[in-house]
Amino acid sequence: MTTVLTLALVGVIPIGVAFVLLAGLRWSAARAMGVGWLLAGGIGLTYWRMEADWLVASALYGALQAVDIILIVFGAILLMNYLEGSGAIATIRWYFGQIEEDRRIQVLLIGLGFMTVIEGAAGFGTPGALAAPLFIGLGFPPLAAAVFGLFFNAPNPPFGAAGTPVIGGTGAVIEPALPGAMGVTEFLSMVSAWSGVVTGLTYVFWGLLGVFFLTYWFGDADGGRSAAAAARDTLPIAPFALLLGAITGGTQLAIAWVVGPALPDIAAGFVVLAVGLLLANNDVLVPDREWEFPDDSTWSDTWLGGLDLDEISRDQPKKEMSVLLAWTPYLLVAVALLLTRWPDLSVAGTDVLPWIQSFSLSLESILGTELGYTLQYLYLPGTMPFVPIAVLTGFLHRMDLDEMGAAWRRSVEQVAPAALTLVIAVSMTQIMIQSQTNAAGLLGMMEALSRALAMGAGGLLPVVSPWVGAIGSFMTGSNTSSNILFSVLQYDAAAAVGLSRTIVVSLQNVGGGLGNMVSVLNVAAICGVVGITGREGDLLRKAIVPMAIFALFAGLFGMLLTYVLVPGLF
Repeated sequence: MTTVLTLALVGVIPIGVAFVLLAGLRWSAARAMGVGWLLAGGIGLTYWRMEADWLVASALYGALQAVDIILIVFGAILLMNYLEGSGAIATIRWYFGQIEEDRRIQVLLIGLGFMTVIEGAAGFGTPGALAAPLFIGLGFPPLAAAVFGLFFNAPNPPFGAAGTPVIGGTGAVIEPALPGAMGVTEFLSMVSAWSGVVTGLTYVFWGLLGVFFLTYWFGDADGGRSAAAAARDTLPIAPFALLLGAITGGTQLAIAWVVGPALPDIAAGFVVLAVGLLLANNDVLVPDREWEFPDDSTWSDTWLGGLDLDEISRDQPKKEMSVLLAWTPYLLVAVALLLTRWPDLSVAGTDVLPWIQSFSLSLESILGTELGYTLQYLYLPGTMPFVPIAVLTGFLHRMDLDEMGAAWRRSVEQVAPAALTLVIAVSMTQIMIQSQTNAAGLLGMMEALSRALAMGAGGLLPVVSPWVGAIGSFMTGSNTSSNILFSVLQYDAAAAVGLSRTIVVSLQNVGGGLGNMVSVLNVAAICGVVGITGREGDLLRKAIVPMAIFALFAGLFGMLLTYVLVPGLF
């Protein structure tokens, strides 16, 4: 009889080979996942003896599931390109340069506020790509700009791009694993809520930890900075940092629990920006002595990333429009998502949420199988509200037709590679999941992997789960892709061990976010943005420390939830 371990070793081949090609040989995600797809199909046909029509139907089902994700990504990127083209992003950058010169306050307002809004509205690496040049423009060393462009985005990706990691990631693959009495929407709401609990509590100390690392790593150009000295520089800002962290985390948790995964980041970012700017402009909880970097003439080559100071652009962005007008599209997105996701909201006697979800396109049977696909086009954030608000932005910001056309072209060019990767990844994952229907009488590939994980981790699965999620995003650069690959794995492993499937999948989602800090693709991308390509190792050595702290906290808190606070949770 074939053992679970043997099945797991065979079943892991598609994912394992894809990861080796990604991280080891630096292949593109699409090429690496393409090889994984071919291996999954070949192993499914030969070892698992899947029927050819069932395998093809499974692959097509996965490709159709990827359409939901692609539409969200396209809508989010389109809005971002409209804002770039209209000058709104330049105005937002200009504004941050006017408000406060204390580097500790700057890093908190941009990290907890600006980056959180951008992650909720666009996701997919956009916050770091926008924040890092902003940090440099304010006078941060290039290495610091890159480090904190990654650091402050760690608790956000679980709800990035209007909840794509939950809605499009976990939601694309989890349905076959759920019991008949539970719908996908119900389970995703639970994952959203408990992910928000973990990330919300993390945020309470995340801002303060960020300030500590700022003063520890970049407080002394000679590199002789002590932890005690960094703590002395961190202590005066602690009330400000802890308050903003608690507001960010509390808002994110509340929205994730009550509304769902689409709005937590956008709402939290706007709330903390409003409070933080009010405090900073009125000198409330602001230390008397400003903290500054050492004189830039003393910066080390490591800090500069190999750049000369003359190569670093310090040009202040211009104010292209009023600050309120620049932020208006994001505010409209937040309002639209709130109105269309709020449970039990009724207008003229009609429940809004069920009404919106009723607009759909369906394919009842794929190639004559029981696999079917439904596109709820008014409920999908990409088609509503991102695309309509992007178009409205063109008129609000008085863009001409050439500028609007350029935004559409750039969006298609940017999304096309990601779209191909997502189609292949979701299709491959569905082949692995649906291999449970086979003529060989074997456990499916994903189920075998889940049982192997359960056997290896046992009762410590909540500690291990964030690391599994982090591995997925480390390799792919995407919380969504990590959830596509591993949500069912974690769900089935939790069921096998007898632990809460909701908590374990939530920890998978959280882990996918923290893995973005050290993702091969994200690190390379942000180094390219700030002009320090080739110094990825310097960035990784710093980013790995907070990533490990976050993973340890999430795992231990997951154990507390699982065994003490909510032991009977599904």
